[in-house]
Amino acid sequence: MSATSAAVRILILCVGAAFAGGAANDGVRPLSQEDAEQRFTSAGTVFADGDPEAALQMFDALIADYPRARYPSTLWRPAASVRAGEIESSLGRLEAAAVRFVGVVDGEETSAWTSRARLGLATVLLLSHEWPAAANLLQDVVDAFGAGAPSADARSAMVAAERLTLLHRVWLRASVGELPWQQSRRFDVGLPLDRPIGVAASSNGVLVSDEGLDALIFRDSSGTAATFRMPDARRPWWSPGGDAYVAARSTVRAPLRGASFQFTFVDGSRQREVNDIRAGVRTASGGWALLDNRSKQIMKFSAAGAFEGTLDMRGGEPIDLVRGPRGRLFVIDKRQREVMVFETDGALRGSFAMQTWREPYAVAADALGFIYVLDRGNKRIDVFDADGGILWSLGPVLPGGIELDDPRDIAVDGSGRIFVADRGRSVLLVIE
Repeated sequence: MSATSAAVRILILCVGAAFAGGAANDGVRPLSQEDAEQRFTSAGTVFADGDPEAALQMFDALIADYPRARYPSTLWRPAASVRAGEIESSLGRLEAAAVRFVGVVDGEETSAWTSRARLGLATVLLLSHEWPAAANLLQDVVDAFGAGAPSADARSAMVAAERLTLLHRVWLRASVGELPWQQSRRFDVGLPLDRPIGVAASSNGVLVSDEGLDALIFRDSSGTAATFRMPDARRPWWSPGGDAYVAARSTVRAPLRGASFQFTFVDGSRQREVNDIRAGVRTASGGWALLDNRSKQIMKFSAAGAFEGTLDMRGGEPIDLVRGPRGRLFVIDKRQREVMVFETDGALRGSFAMQTWREPYAVAADALGFIYVLDRGNKRIDVFDADGGILWSLGPVLPGGIELDDPRDIAVDGSGRIFVADRGRSVLLVIE
């Protein structure tokens, strides 16, 4: 389906949703704040535990029990609608997500959930490449916060501002023939780096793993830095929920909340420990997808850590992976020198590559669904659309004149800045 036809279909569905109020019925029980809060929290816990479909049913039950006609002012209904829309969006069901978001924007009393719904709807439009409409919604969220309006929400405004910057970078600059990234510089993480090999970036800050320092460095969005002693730290990543993780051989560490996780898998009749984890992601269902270097497999685990099998790499050898905004997984196959694309259910969707790649080594994704691949052999970063069409290339000399030496990992933050962990230069670079 084209981006335009998808957007038209979303609009038709949304108009229908705006007129679909919840009619009261005689069986509706009296509203209890405690009951609604408990059920809302329980649904969120079920989603975090790795069962998005059950969480959706729980949110829908909460919405149905407190219909708009009888309880026009409750915040639990729009809250449940927005959370359900966010889950639908994370699973790649964009039209269903849009219907839920519009129901809140057009049919509920104004609150902070209005801004969160506008942000969710803008996300749907961004992934459908309806960028002008998305930009208008994002600006509404930012303006509401700036004016102290009833719909003001600080977190939504921050994310919206980042995505407006991303749009300016890859849409407006590109529309006038400019390169989206125009300068590069060393990014200060608060201490000298030695041999940086991993990087992750989000609205919450930047994570850098350094094998020379045996450490993970965290620099938050305000510039405050913290260092965690961590031998064998490999690639870090952020979850969509804002949790920081880093692969560290036999464990996955969550240093900002002092947690660690170990995993076992079935090998014939035996349970074995996964003991060479190099990278990973949290999946759309709340589970885990981990790159085990020893078995050369992407292993899937439930949120509780139960082994669920492996991705079908077709004989390939994974070297890195990232989760895209639709929940799809993008995995670099070292042997075939290509990027393999997997749907949320693990089915192989397809692959893409460039004939000139020498050593594709790291992969990242942004909020528009663009995919960034670091070719370590050519010291180059190639940027693709979600279908694998090439858009731009950077390197080995970056805008501003810095030349890549031994790049090991890349990350993209919410505003579209590209971070590069360059082991040869002993620095973290940012391209903006």
